[in-house]
Order: sequence, then structure tokens, then C-alpha cells
Amino acid sequence: MLPKAETLAPYLRQIDETRLYTNHGPLVETFERRLADWMGFEKKTVLSCGSGSMALIGAILALRHRFQRPGNLCLMPTYTFVATAAAAQACGYQCHLVDVDRDSWALDPQVLLQHDRLADTALVIPVAPYGRPVDFQSWQAFTNETGIPVVIDAAACLDWMLTSQVALPATIPVAVSLHTTKSFGCGEGGLLLVQDPDLIMDGFRAINFGFLDSREAVIPGLNGRMSEYHAAVGLAELDSFDSKLSKWHSVAAAYHAAVSQREDTLPGHLWTCPDVSGCYVIYEAASAEDALRAQRRLMECGIDTRFWYGSGIQAHPAYSHLSTDPLTNTHDLAGRLLGLPCYTDLSATDIGRIVKALI
Repeated sequence: MLPKAETLAPYLRQIDETRLYTNHGPLVETFERRLADWMGFEKKTVLSCGSGSMALIGAILALRHRFQRPGNLCLMPTYTFVATAAAAQACGYQCHLVDVDRDSWALDPQVLLQHDRLADTALVIPVAPYGRPVDFQSWQAFTNETGIPVVIDAAACLDWMLTSQVALPATIPVAVSLHTTKSFGCGEGGLLLVQDPDLIMDGFRAINFGFLDSREAVIPGLNGRMSEYHAAVGLAELDSFDSKLSKWHSVAAAYHAAVSQREDTLPGHLWTCPDVSGCYVIYEAASAEDALRAQRRLMECGIDTRFWYGSGIQAHPAYSHLSTDPLTNTHDLAGRLLGLPCYTDLSATDIGRIVKALI
């Protein structure tokens, strides 16, 4: 649930007064500054974008301008949402899909150091699946050692970053989504987070047609800016986010309480915040067969579920031509990680029904 009309009204009146509606207006600047303050970052480390995809694209174009690394090969996990591959391809990269670690569900930088295509790689995009915390410094060490630019797709990580006082990597942009479905949302929006002030300026150029303080396009760019209206929603969301975060944690606690109250043992593991983003509850079944059985039981009770990343990027017709490594862990995880209902006003009674059907 996003902020209601009455909480938006003061910000909408500001838009009426300034008559500034987009192009990095005062509400956008306030939104960026307040987010930076909350996370303990320097002022110019947060750049708002029109969507999470635009944040990824802005980060990729900024790195391409900075590093000018030859080639167009991009290594990324196949266990992710298709937006990761779409952003890389939109920037002219050829994606090669890599298997993920069985425990973290993500790329392992130490394993990737041994990849047989590393010498030809121009970009790496690690993903934080379901908003799981990312070891930013391990990826900074990877880029320091290899010279390969890295962009971290942390689409669902903002609630973790707002509560953990995490340190950003020195030269790696982090892209975040503010889509309605995320724990912190503004309808449609994204953030590019990076310590390096030159990279943040190149990111701004990339989402501003290549312009910065002039009418000359210095780098290739497009329109990926956040409007004042979406910033208004973001500011209202920020005003009450402590309360919303508490609701996400209450939902997680209610799930675990419902499991503990059952005499039968849950035949799998339940992942909730803070181990994943608050907007997810993930049931990790012991096998793909167990996950499908659980899904059928839930459907019979009128309860919807999702295999959020499907079978991986390579299973989508638009990306089935992409080269891949052997995907043993991806095939295993994709069949076992089942998304359960999760929203801020999900009642304890409904959660009890879900858990009963699951067991």
C-alpha cells in the first residue's frame, strides 16, 4: 500500500506553487537528500530515476563512459528477473548467463574470478535475489583485482539499506527499484547509489539525454528522470516508512508464529525479512516436487503463489538464445523457492490459513 491522498496533498501543493513538474525539480532533490541522510551517505550519492530499469541503464552507461572497457560481454546470473538482462541489452551488451551459489542464490565473486570468459568480459551485473543483503566490499575487491566494471542490481534492497547503515562500494553503482511491489515504493521509480561523485554525475547525464549544465550531450543518454509527482509519493512514503517497516516485520513475525503453533513440522524453510526484503515471504521446499505439491494445496484453498523468477532468464523466449554456463543450482533453486502472499495488512488469520495449507 502506498501513501494516501491526504499525505500527498502538501507535496502536490508544492508542485502547484513551483510549477516545476520534472527535470530534477525541488521535490526530487529533497527526496534524494533525505534518503542520503537516512542511510548516512554523502549528499551527492543518491540519484533518483524514473524506474529501477532506468537506474540500471544509467549505471551501465556511466560505467561504460568511465572505463571504456573494450568488448560487450556481460556476465550476470540467470536466476533473476528479466529486467536485469533487458537493461544490459538496451545498453548494447551481449549477456552470458552464469549459475548462482546454492546457499546465497547469487553470484559468488570468488568463483567468478575463475570464469573461463573473464578475460573477454566488459561488465558484470551481480543481483541481490529477493533483496538479500549484498557483500558490496567483496564485489569492490573483484573489480579492483580484475579491472572489470560492476553494477549491482539491488532492486529490492532499499529496506535493508535504510536499516543497516551499510557502506557503499567505492566505485560500484548500486541500482534500486522503487516499484509499487517493493517494500519502499513510489509507484514507479528507482535509485542509483554510488560513492564516486564523477560516476553519479555521469549517471545523471545518462538519464538526462547526456546533458549536464549545458545543451551538449557528452555521453549517450536517454530520458530516465524521476518526475516531481513520483518524488511526492516517495517523500510521503519516507515520512511514514518507520511505521510501514514495522508492518513488514509484523507480517514476518506472524508467519513464524503460525509455523511454531502447528504440531506438524514445516517441510522446508521460510525466508522472511530481514533475511530477504520485507515484501517477500519465500518458502524453500526440500524439492521441486514438494514445492509443486505445496503450490497445489495453496491453490485449492484459493491462495495465490509465485515462482518469482520462473525457471531463470534463459527460459524466456526473448532470452533463450543467450549463452549459458551449466545451470545446476539455478534449476534446483528455481523449482524450490516459492513466493507466498506478503503485504502490509495481511492478517494473522490469513497467515494461519496459508501456513495450514502449506503444511
